[in-house]
Amino acid sequence: MLKRILPFFVLLLSAGVFAAPTQIIGTVLESETDHPLSSVSILYESGRSLGETDGRGRFELTADSRHAKLIFAKDGFDTLHVSLDDFADLLDIVVVMHTNVRNLGESTVIGGGTKAEWQEPSHISVEQLEDVSGMRFDIAELLGSVEGISGQKDFSSDFFYDGSRADEVGYHLGRLRIPNMRHLDIGFPGNLSVINPHLLSSIAVYDNYGEGPVGQGLATSVDYIPETLSGEDFVFGVSAGTTMREITVGGPFLFWDSFRFSFRWLDGEMLKNMGEKFFTEFRKRDSNCDECSTEGSDSFDLTSFDLFAQLAGHDSLENRWMVNSIYSRDEYVVRQDTTTALETSNSVDIVRGQRTYGVLGLEYQSRFGTSFHAGVVREEASDTLRDTTGFRKDALAENAAFIDGYEQDKTTFTLGADKPFPGSLWGAKLSGALLYEHHIVTRKWPDFSKTQKTEVQANVLSGTSRMTWTTNAQKTIFAFGAVADFDGNGSPMVSLDFDRNLSAGTPGIAAGEGFRIFGNAAWRGDWREKWNDGELESGIVTGSSAKLGVGFSQKRISLSAHGFGRYYLNPELPVPLAYAHYRELSEADYAWVLGAAAKLEARTLHHFALGLNATTVYGEYALDDGRSLPWEANSRLDMATSVRYYPRKDSLISVILTHHVGWHRPLYYYKVKPSNSATQTLGTREIHDYNEFADLFRTDVRVNLDLPGHIFFFRKVRFYVEADNVFSALDSGSFKFLGSDNYRERSQVTRDKDGRTSNGYDVIPFMAKGMGLYLQFGVEANFAI
Repeated sequence: MLKRILPFFVLLLSAGVFAAPTQIIGTVLESETDHPLSSVSILYESGRSLGETDGRGRFELTADSRHAKLIFAKDGFDTLHVSLDDFADLLDIVVVMHTNVRNLGESTVIGGGTKAEWQEPSHISVEQLEDVSGMRFDIAELLGSVEGISGQKDFSSDFFYDGSRADEVGYHLGRLRIPNMRHLDIGFPGNLSVINPHLLSSIAVYDNYGEGPVGQGLATSVDYIPETLSGEDFVFGVSAGTTMREITVGGPFLFWDSFRFSFRWLDGEMLKNMGEKFFTEFRKRDSNCDECSTEGSDSFDLTSFDLFAQLAGHDSLENRWMVNSIYSRDEYVVRQDTTTALETSNSVDIVRGQRTYGVLGLEYQSRFGTSFHAGVVREEASDTLRDTTGFRKDALAENAAFIDGYEQDKTTFTLGADKPFPGSLWGAKLSGALLYEHHIVTRKWPDFSKTQKTEVQANVLSGTSRMTWTTNAQKTIFAFGAVADFDGNGSPMVSLDFDRNLSAGTPGIAAGEGFRIFGNAAWRGDWREKWNDGELESGIVTGSSAKLGVGFSQKRISLSAHGFGRYYLNPELPVPLAYAHYRELSEADYAWVLGAAAKLEARTLHHFALGLNATTVYGEYALDDGRSLPWEANSRLDMATSVRYYPRKDSLISVILTHHVGWHRPLYYYKVKPSNSATQTLGTREIHDYNEFADLFRTDVRVNLDLPGHIFFFRKVRFYVEADNVFSALDSGSFKFLGSDNYRERSQVTRDKDGRTSNGYDVIPFMAKGMGLYLQFGVEANFAI
């Protein structure tokens, strides 16, 4: 009990160092993929701990005897008993472990015995994602390597899945649906996801209603599965990079299994430094200085941090529970110097806002398979947008540059359950899921010379029934259900998903290897608050999707590719940040999307690892006035490539080369007719294709130095140096694909040809320089007591 109270009293105890006669060095690999396994516990048969593997699956330890018998253990894998007598060379040991238990957050799937084994390509451990790209502070950089996911812009939370729009992707923390939370979510350099990848065990991507959470949006569910700790050790981690500071702690806690806590803080001064290099529009130039900003212009005020806390436990019947909580807050002011003379400064606040997220979720997993979850999610957001010039000629001086502003609060209460049913129907296993959500959305904004307010409350019920057929060669899932609110809006939800291993049963080919064919089709529905003549109301949005693909996998290489399509009836058009409450004059009769995606992973046993994820998307909105509008997720090519190289088999150094491409992404502008206070007429907006496109080409190089652990209380220590967009200054059209200035939409400004705002004006993208060459460095250290 004393040890379980140690979180409140941190004591560092000195440890004796005992001589050991036999040194052992080796690697632990996963049998199916040859991925290295980190944090594998290595013990004597007596139970005394010898150590554990590092982040690359390697261990370098000293055993009491050349004839020692050891145990290799890790949650989710069969425990392995080995004798050192079985190895001729104790300096090059390779231990292979087989998967036994796969933790899906809400349930446990056990393979082996007489049951059919089936590989789950949708379920990816964080270790696998980091195997090629190396540890990242931002989980978005890891998600970019998941097949079907595309569209991430520099410093953005936007992700598309198989051609979907960004807001159609659902996100979950375990079973609890959460927003896509990101710090400084205004495209600001150095920002990162609020979800801390250090605290996750895996990420699951589900694009059919037969698996995963019910609330999958209109595209897919990205399920962040938190890691829980086991054992009696306390762990402590410190990470310090150029802009980010992080502390994580965890261990046993009183009468429960474990606790975890994380605090991350973004350094405002370093973020300012990045912002001044990559976020501002440089107006001050002379013959001696191409990119000079006025000294003392004070371009930014930034505050950003997040907290994560977790408690986990189980009872005597092996029913398990977990409580997760997140809190984050961001405040930001972005200023633009509007003068061109080097000796003067006139800074204008062009963006001012804040974001606050609060999440509290409880999950309970019965030993009999039934799971329950409940939670509350709170979002608070506000933004004020101003132009760089006083475009309102008839307004007071302090309001002349004002474009629009808003404050919005959204609270969601959730209660859900998932249950497998006994027996079978037509050979299929049966299960079901039910979800209740209560949404409260309040929004305020200035109009008609005073503050306007609208609020919508909605009760939403969704559920699905599932039928799953599984053999050693094929897995087929049919799911059907519905989503509806209590205001009479509703839609069916139906999906059919299959995955067939064409090489199953072939002599010499292991389970999960060989050729496969996969696909699914679905009609989807989701709840969304909608605008209707300046008022928010409850609504259900719908869409359909289909995909078909093939894949091939062996121990050290896997390749898959698929084509996809989407279709929408009467879809909502893109809503701008400014004037969201105005009535949109254009309407879409339908929208269609076509595209293809491919993913490649390859590695050698020791030296190289390669990962490539590519997507191409094209679609259109068909408007009721005969016009067409490019689809938001359009891109001629979205590609993320990572190459990791270890110079030596036992190298402590690895070199990681990453390359990102986002080619030909569409932009929009809006023709705005402002509200008329005299007649109390609500303003209007009309969306148009901007006929300009945003591109992203970026090459980064990172060097990791991983020091061996298990020295006193040290476990893992990593130093890293990274150079981002190393070819940004390469002034050559032929080599633009290596890197460029990557101009992007930073905010919105006005364009008024006649200077009379009362008869209308355009709101257009404010383009600014993207990521240039930037050097960053840091250290990650983990300890255990």
